[in-house]
Amino acid sequence: MSISLEKNRSTVNTISVMIVEDDKRTREMHVATLNGVEDVDCVGAYESAEDAFKGLAKDIPTVLLMDIGLPGMSGIEAVRKIKEEYPTIEILMLTVYDDDEKIFNSICAGASGYILKNAKKDELIESIRGILHGAPMSPLIARRLLNLIREKTTPQEELLTLSPRERKILELLVEGLSEKKIGEKLFISPLTVHTHIKNIYAKLHVHSRAAAISKAVKNKLL
Repeated sequence: MSISLEKNRSTVNTISVMIVEDDKRTREMHVATLNGVEDVDCVGAYESAEDAFKGLAKDIPTVLLMDIGLPGMSGIEAVRKIKEEYPTIEILMLTVYDDDEKIFNSICAGASGYILKNAKKDELIESIRGILHGAPMSPLIARRLLNLIREKTTPQEELLTLSPRERKILELLVEGLSEKKIGEKLFISPLTVHTHIKNIYAKLHVHSRAAAISKAVKNKLL
């Protein structure tokens, strides 16, 4: 069931967001948060993936907030199907702290980012904005995801083609750091970081940060 959206829609310089969350209280809380932000436009809120697909036929959001645990079609399965049909949508998973395995499976399915369900309002908005600027997940979840990858798997062939510096930068990309922040952390210029990232993309045969992160997780490169 969808929620009535009170905010008047604007079309200039706004981020359109759709919510898929089966818990009514959480769903309504997120709608209220989005409606209170000038540059964010909530275009739909649904309690199931099945309802969300009906909504996508009318409105294609820039960002979709997706609960992992949904009745009917799971959030992970929904991510896979949405990315197949609407590859430009950035999907931000709503998760709880101990969902490591599901987080791993979600990013393999095509999710671009994650946020804890109990995150503060400003953290939610920051994550929605950040997912469009190369900050795909909170440092806390990124670190847990990296640890899970290392525990579960062994490096694949692509990793052997990356230099130690490129591997470190790829890890920092997964952690959500910007090129500027990576440069500060490694004591190199943003231009040098940008060059390394271009080389990483070429070696991994990808064309974006989200694709590099997805491949790093899916192919156990870290």
